[in-house]
Amino acid sequence: MNPFFEIIRPITSLVAALGAVVGAIISGVSDPILLFYAFLAVFTITGAGMILNDYYDLEIDKINAPQRPLPSGQIFPRDALSYSSWLFIVSIFFAALINSYCLALALVNAVLEYLYSKHLKRTFLLGNIIVSWFTASTFIFGGLITLDFSIVKIIAPLAFLANMGREIFKTIEDIKGDKKLKLDTLPIAVGIDSAREIAQGFIASAILLSPLPYFSGLLNSIYLRVVSISNALFLYSLSQTPTQIKRITKLAMLIVLLAFLLGRSF
Repeated sequence: MNPFFEIIRPITSLVAALGAVVGAIISGVSDPILLFYAFLAVFTITGAGMILNDYYDLEIDKINAPQRPLPSGQIFPRDALSYSSWLFIVSIFFAALINSYCLALALVNAVLEYLYSKHLKRTFLLGNIIVSWFTASTFIFGGLITLDFSIVKIIAPLAFLANMGREIFKTIEDIKGDKKLKLDTLPIAVGIDSAREIAQGFIASAILLSPLPYFSGLLNSIYLRVVSISNALFLYSLSQTPTQIKRITKLAMLIVLLAFLLGRSF
């Protein structure tokens, strides 16, 4: 894979962008141009954040992920920083084309991306909270197009809870490098077993609350059937290794997006 494509984490950026599109559709947006703008705005800001994160994580990644484009030398740090800056500009441009609310959220998240990557990523729980906010905010971004949050106000917290669990599992996976650099992550602070239990609690909460959009009358029975597949994957992931959990939960999140879409459309 081309390193300049790999560094933006294309699958993660795609899932985030689809989250914005789904959030927009279930909030009543039907204009394909607006959906296209939302997709590009979120895809590029997510990619920009991924690059910025790798830029500031270079020393950590030499231990935890030496195969990535920056620690492996496939991309020079100064080029990565320039690339990230341009993607932020593109994202803000497309957000501005939608409306001032989307522009404001894009600007807030751009600042948070910088603060997270440079200062807050390895701070006890705060880094996990910020990344989970990014996940939830993709749906909010879609809702800001019409300012209809009747469904988004329920699904955004669900996304936040599920992603909190996923992010904690990721910090468990990175514990070796984080310990060497004396960072303050949850697994280091409370131990791997306790961190795993906390992560499982977040994911279990998301599963238990997932029927709410149906019982609130906001989404139909198709949503309930499709989201049950996602819930099964989330449950299965809890018994796997942190690396496997990342992959399984990413698939589960894609199925959740489909559930939201089908639950609103039919």
